[in-house]
Amino acid sequence: MEKAKLVELKDKVPCAAVLEHAGFVLDLKESMRKAMKYRREASIIIVIHEGKGWFDPLSDAKGDVFGLLEHLKGVPFVETMNQVADLVRFVATEPVWQRSFREREADMAIADRWQARRKLWRGSAGCYLPARRSSSSRSHSARRNRRRSPARGAAWQHVGRA
Repeated sequence: MEKAKLVELKDKVPCAAVLEHAGFVLDLKESMRKAMKYRREASIIIVIHEGKGWFDPLSDAKGDVFGLLEHLKGVPFVETMNQVADLVRFVATEPVWQRSFREREADMAIADRWQARRKLWRGSAGCYLPARRSSSSRSHSARRNRRRSPARGAAWQHVGRA
């Protein structure tokens, strides 16, 4: 088979189709859009790269759709080409992804949110800037109300006109 035909087969048959045909089931609870986890008994296969690649977290096995069939069935490459060709019309079920975060409108304007942030205090996690900044620059920005302590300790500094 020509290389162009192999590439065409790889594009037409996602790894999810091979796994579903082999009896694997998508674990939606443990999956993400970019890494879908399939299970069959004690076997786990993670499909990545938009269905073009896979890896086995329980071993060092990884590869494309041809390597997946070799890994699952232990057959030579010539037979995997024929089996992949048989799956061209097989359509894997697409998972319905639920948004894991809630959509919401900003309840305050940006300026109001800035004023609501706590000012820096000595010893706070956001109190430190990189060493290349002088201490006069740090205290100057703190005095002019340009630095606030955000959530999770990163320092934010207003650099526009006050």
